[in-house]
Amino acid sequence: MKPLIVLIGIALVVVVLIAIGVGGTVGGRSGAAEISMYEMRFAPSQIYAKVGVPITVRLSNVGNVRHDLAFPSVSMPNLQGIETNLGPGESGTITLRFDEAGTYTFICTLPGHAASGMTGAVFVRP
Repeated sequence: MKPLIVLIGIALVVVVLIAIGVGGTVGGRSGAAEISMYEMRFAPSQIYAKVGVPITVRLSNVGNVRHDLAFPSVSMPNLQGIETNLGPGESGTITLRFDEAGTYTFICTLPGHAASGMTGAVFVRP
């Protein structure tokens, strides 16, 4: 019985470490993330990154209408204008690199989508 409890404890620790992004991973893999676009939501809506480490983000529109992902940030000019506009069933990739730690919001810029909850964030740590 005791070995089973130890294994369960180890499994829980591993799950927590993956969830908080320990080791520079994003979406379970180093330097990569996958985001699905549904009607009025991104899944996942949070990704984690490290300053200066490029992230390749694979986007898939699994919804029924066009969606995009854009960083409206004016505090980081190198992110201004990065977006991917995808029709239903389409996918694409973007590569991002953040020069400063912080939280960077992304949204779907199509009318009414962000207001309906289609938002997310990249949490960048040193």
